[in-house]
Amino acid sequence: MKFKLAKLFTYNKGFTLIEVLLSIVIFSILTLGMLALFSQAMTYTQKSENDTLGVYAARNTLNFMEQQSFEMIKKEYVDDLTDEGEGSTATLTNEVCHIWFNGESEELKQRRERCLITFNPSLNNRQLNISVELKKHTDSSLQTSLIPMEILVVWDEENESRLEGFITNEKLR
Repeated sequence: MKFKLAKLFTYNKGFTLIEVLLSIVIFSILTLGMLALFSQAMTYTQKSENDTLGVYAARNTLNFMEQQSFEMIKKEYVDDLTDEGEGSTATLTNEVCHIWFNGESEELKQRRERCLITFNPSLNNRQLNISVELKKHTDSSLQTSLIPMEILVVWDEENESRLEGFITNEKLR
């Protein structure tokens, strides 16, 4: 009997069923760990893409607003604002495009179209809605040269980006 047991353990012609099953279990555990890692990386990549998309659209709107007439925006939207509380901000949406660029000339039509695209761009098959919130500058000595604004970009109902900036008086540009 002793001879047969020794022969049983030294006979190595192939793998036993237990060894095969154990290697499959170990491989499965490692594979599931790797899949979780890839899933998490995909989630981070998508979040990063969304953040980049929102910041890009907000910067484009910031650039567009900086090109507009400081005096017109100050007179039409900022001068009547209060310093705090209700009435301390003015919100601009794509509706201002029809007010600012009202007319039938080709130049006004092109500027109106650019304005509408700026406030409601379609990027990466996503429709973005942008609003600009104007305020009075808290420092009264800077109210004649800077208009603070915050740009809010919203898309897919659960994503948003915010960017703050200033419209600078043309005399200082």
